[in-house]
Amino acid sequence: MRKCIINAATKSKRIAVINDGELEEIYLEEQNKHQIVGDIYIGRVVRVVPGMQAAFVDIGLSQNGFIHQQELVSYRNDSDTQRDSKPMSAFIREGEAIVVQVIKEGIGTKGPRLTGVIEFATEELVYLPDGNYVATSKKMEEKERVKWKQLGQQLVEEKEGLVFRTAVQSLTEEQVIKRVKELRVQYQHEIVANKNQKAPKLLKKGQEFLNAFVQNASKKSIQEFVVDDFTEYQQLLKAYPTLPFYYYKGTESVFEHYEIESQLEKLLKRIVWLKSGGYIVIDETEAMTVVDVNTGKFSGKSSLRENILRVNKEAAFEIAKQLKLRHIGGMVLIDFINMSSRQDRDEVLKYVQDIVKEDEVRTTVVGFTELGILQLTRKKVRDSIGSTLTTACQVCNGTGRVMDAEAIAFQIERKLWEYRFSTEEAIWVETREDVEKYLKNDGFFHAIEEMIGLKLYCTPTLSASHMYHVKYVGKESVIRDRLRK
Repeated sequence: MRKCIINAATKSKRIAVINDGELEEIYLEEQNKHQIVGDIYIGRVVRVVPGMQAAFVDIGLSQNGFIHQQELVSYRNDSDTQRDSKPMSAFIREGEAIVVQVIKEGIGTKGPRLTGVIEFATEELVYLPDGNYVATSKKMEEKERVKWKQLGQQLVEEKEGLVFRTAVQSLTEEQVIKRVKELRVQYQHEIVANKNQKAPKLLKKGQEFLNAFVQNASKKSIQEFVVDDFTEYQQLLKAYPTLPFYYYKGTESVFEHYEIESQLEKLLKRIVWLKSGGYIVIDETEAMTVVDVNTGKFSGKSSLRENILRVNKEAAFEIAKQLKLRHIGGMVLIDFINMSSRQDRDEVLKYVQDIVKEDEVRTTVVGFTELGILQLTRKKVRDSIGSTLTTACQVCNGTGRVMDAEAIAFQIERKLWEYRFSTEEAIWVETREDVEKYLKNDGFFHAIEEMIGLKLYCTPTLSASHMYHVKYVGKESVIRDRLRK
């Protein structure tokens, strides 16, 4: 049974989709703390780039938004067959105020993606004031599609557009007509009436975190929604009366009760064990994600070739699952266990292609390189779980490794060598505990003292972020007094 568990009782909301207790999807409000998809702004064009057929628009955020020529209303409304050969200035100019809607979050150094074709969406239909077309869901039967398209063509005025979703079939024609009129009035009241305000300015906020997810829940075949906050439960029940909502009354955290917390913690680990005993190692970098497949404890009972194929296919399934759960996007390189047989490699490739078809996020399997590395790309729609919940280590600066004790000891030696002509009596160095132990072994400590001609004192530091620090250079009595305190 597929359930949606909504943890809304605490300040930071979380949503998990589980199937028979196993985590399938996880969404954190932290990933959407700056969520602006669906927001409508009056923005100011700050830069037009003809070579990219695009422009950058100031919408009042830290990064300017990006809008392509094809997303401009002025471009879409131009019936000239030669419009693509026209200069950008024919459609948009620097300094111009323009109404835009965010269609994709800004990620990293990239600003948000914008469109000038505004949408007002409900569960049943989408109203586009400048859409200039009528469309229906492909999931409808042909007879239904014709029926709704004909109605839509009767309803639209001037340049308006309508898109009928599958859920529209639950409404009568009269209800749809009323809904379209309401959206038309909403557009006039919220956008048209305010489009002359000084840019940049937010005109309309998009959907809130929980509502945005619940509205699309019908696509996920969820049989039950569990909510741990009574106020939120009542609001969702009122907004979506046809969905099966249940209020969780337990004293234990709802994520703990459904054993989601432990599964979430595993998503932050590099190593993921497979049921066979093999394992995969996932390393995220800024440019790409690299996955290494290992046999681990698996020995198998068949031939070496069959064993390798089995582990690789099991790993392929787990990798597809982890990419989805961790919200990993961009380039992904997978180093499977080496397969000498071309037939086995093709079988794994076909298996991966079949698996990723089930992913809602567009994933393209490129194929194997000459070195046997499988390449694929997954559309980046939000920050990954890892980058959301973790930050770079202050000690290793995100590398996952720290300087070896011996290497730091030699650094200290080179630094103290600079004091060999000092007229002072002693020197005090603070360093990591493992480095201090290394210095005091094998006569290293006394060798440095003889080299620089100063009495050396070394103590362990409480801060793991410092490799070493020259704390004091001066009289030996001062150092002894401070150490006694």
